[in-house]
This record gives sequence, C-alpha cells and structure tokens, in this order.
Amino acid sequence: MTESVNPVLDFGHNRAPIYIQLSTLFRRFIVSGQWAVAQQIPTHESLAAQFEVNPATIRKAIEILEQEGLVASYRRRGTFVKAKPSPADWIAVPTDWTMAATALAGLNVLCLVSHQARNVPAPFHGDSAESHSFHYTRRLYAREKLPAVVEDSYLKTDLRRQLGGARSDGRALLTLLASDPEIAIERADESILFGIADREISALLAVPLNSPVAIVHQTIRGLSDALLCEVKAYYRGDLLRISEPIRFA
Repeated sequence: MTESVNPVLDFGHNRAPIYIQLSTLFRRFIVSGQWAVAQQIPTHESLAAQFEVNPATIRKAIEILEQEGLVASYRRRGTFVKAKPSPADWIAVPTDWTMAATALAGLNVLCLVSHQARNVPAPFHGDSAESHSFHYTRRLYAREKLPAVVEDSYLKTDLRRQLGGARSDGRALLTLLASDPEIAIERADESILFGIADREISALLAVPLNSPVAIVHQTIRGLSDALLCEVKAYYRGDLLRISEPIRFA
C-alpha cells in the first residue's frame, strides 16, 4: 500500500467543502503517480488521521473519485487506483482566440434559455440604450452525459439571425462566430476568475454546492469597437485545464 507525502493544507482558506478540496488533492496524487495505478491507497482512517478530518469526509472525497472511475473499493481488500484521468476528459480553458473558437466545439450543446434581452447586466458591457438589440441564451455543454460548462451569452440580435436564429442556440457560440467569414472580429478580451458553484450552477453542472469552478468572461468586439457578444461561462473545476506557454523576456 502506498503512503502519501503529507502536504501542508489550510482548509479554512478555501470556501469549497473540505471533501471537495480533498478529492481534488487525491486526484492530483493519481495524476502525479504518487498513488499509482493498480496500487492500494491508504485507508479512510489513515487519511482521516493524516489530514485531521472525519473519516466520513474522506469517504465522500473517495466516492467522487469512484464516480469518475479513478478508484474502486473492494470489501475486505480496500481501495485501489483504477486509472489516471485522461487528458481527453479535460476541458481546456481558452487562452487565445483559436482555442476560444474550438474549446467547446466537440461537446454536446443543450439550449436551456433563449429570449430577447431586456438589458445586458453588469459586469457585461452593454448599456440600456443598446440592450434591446441583444439576445440572451443559456447553454449547457456536456461530454456524453457529463455536464461540463454552463454558458450565458448576450449576442447581437442581427448576428443571431445571420448565424441561423434559433438553430444557432444548439451550437457552440464562439465556433459559429469564428466560422462566419462575414463577421469581422477585431478584438476579443477575456478574464478568468476562480470561485465556487452556487445552488443554480451546482445543479446544472451536477456537482456539490460550493464546488470549485472557473468563471470565464469573454467580450467580442467588431469594427469601430462595436460590441458583438458577451459570454460568461462556468467550467467544472474537476474537468478544466489551463495551459499557456511560459514566455521569456
């Protein structure tokens, strides 16, 4: 049975539940090989003592890994690592326009809400004078049946018509924008924040309340700096990956 190096953790500095934090840490143990495939992991009691938590908390963390197919528990034998997370199972948070246009293209898309926007709320950049010309859509992106991303978008109404109207609501938005040669995109800005899922987002992503999420806010502008589209997307923290080359001066 493998023993894990005892990392220094301060659960109080993260608003996510302790079992979510532990499941993330244990997943990292598997990725790094500290918990090797086919090897037994420490017992719940041993891990509880190591991290100074209740064994029930460890059990909930391990159950998440079981649901992901990474570990398996056997009566009287213990819990063993079954597999490492596959890079193909991760969702890449875009760090350039090419990635933004393709990041969600391979996922299943379900339109949850679609209607003309009464306003484009803060922190989006629309104002009351132009809000009537935007269409609001909420999409849920999933890999097979696993929810991965919730996306709220405000798209210029005339662009939505150009992209196919209601038919566009069931497709990846930025992929559509990038694929239309008649749409001149002059600028795209993005910010990435890390937070926790509230009741609404946790229900849509099928994750526990307060689970970690990445919140990606994108602003797409056209000619004369005209606002074309605003997107706010919530990525599941256990599926996302951010990769950006380290630049040298």
